[in-house]
Amino acid sequence: MELNVPKVAAFLCCNNIQQDVLSKNYEMRGIFQGFSPPGYPFGAEFMSFTRFFHDKAGEFQIDVALFNEKGEKVSESLPRKLQFGEMPSHDLITAWRVMFPAPGTYSFKVFCNNLNLSEYKIFCR
Repeated sequence: MELNVPKVAAFLCCNNIQQDVLSKNYEMRGIFQGFSPPGYPFGAEFMSFTRFFHDKAGEFQIDVALFNEKGEKVSESLPRKLQFGEMPSHDLITAWRVMFPAPGTYSFKVFCNNLNLSEYKIFCR
């Protein structure tokens, strides 16, 4: 059984995202998979880009949260409503300011109406 929710087509972490006003194209700088800071705790500022696809009409609440290896929530985005219908895709850009307490593998989880759609790892060495 397939659920009537959007699908995540892309999730990227980067240092900066800019969108051209005329073309609506994105420019992403400093795409990365993790951090290797000189020490912990480590405070990081970065952005994430998520592209959603859904070919049916509907409104959905989208949340993105960061979890540590123990499954504890470290940070979360404010919920956003995405309206599908005219356009089959929507993009969500989130700015993050996160304190990483220790090295390890952290996970971004994307939720739609409180249902976990996908998970993406970020590595802190």
